[in-house]
Amino acid sequence: MVRITVHSGLRKVRNNALGVAMPLVVLACVLAAVAGCGSKRIDTAKLEASWASYQSEHFTFHYPYDSPRAERITVFAAECEEILAHVMRVLQVAPDQRIGFFIFTTDAQADSVLHRSPGFFADGRLFLRIGQHPGGIIALAGCSCIDPKAPSFPVLKAGMYQLYAQPAINVHAQTFGFERQNRFVSLAELADTTLTRDAAVYSAEAASLCAYLLAKHGPERFKMLWRSVLGFTDSLERIYRLEIGRLEGDWRAYYRREAGRT
Repeated sequence: MVRITVHSGLRKVRNNALGVAMPLVVLACVLAAVAGCGSKRIDTAKLEASWASYQSEHFTFHYPYDSPRAERITVFAAECEEILAHVMRVLQVAPDQRIGFFIFTTDAQADSVLHRSPGFFADGRLFLRIGQHPGGIIALAGCSCIDPKAPSFPVLKAGMYQLYAQPAINVHAQTFGFERQNRFVSLAELADTTLTRDAAVYSAEAASLCAYLLAKHGPERFKMLWRSVLGFTDSLERIYRLEIGRLEGDWRAYYRREAGRT
């Protein structure tokens, strides 16, 4: 059994990595971050030629020479490696090449190159602005090792992003709280973001579901689900060999236990 302890194991990284606490990630922000996966290739050749760089075991960091990040790049790199190591242990994957990591100083600087806000993973590279926590996009980088070309499901990408974007948050307790408030979104509905109007519920439940699937059923089935080209509920039933209602009931029992409510 794989034990998911993101909220406690990475608390130090959450506090130290960028020196700021990340606000609750709303649905639009989460989907914007995960939408970068598989997007049109971004030309970073000029940045690589003109910016400073630093290599760690799994990342090549690129940043302006006058970046505030330059003074503590070795510390930041170690913190990012810690997050990635946790993701790799949970998923039982490993990158087959070093991952590019571009750190912008301002949104305006990023917009001139990316033509969008930074804070996403695309085409094997991470794009971040100082002030953004790296956990969520590092988690997506680790997930890309499952299959970089697989479309996967938005709920899985959003869930893995959320688990590591706010590692100090107990997403199971959050989900149980939404259940008590009659705001719970069913397992089938999670697959369709157009049916989800409550961003906080979607983010918490997606993260809780990913943690449950990995902890109770292991990484191999999760990776099969990530690669599946069938519908979400069909994929769940075939891969986990449980009717969707029973699987949801098992998940509910799990997050209640993890929330300390049973």
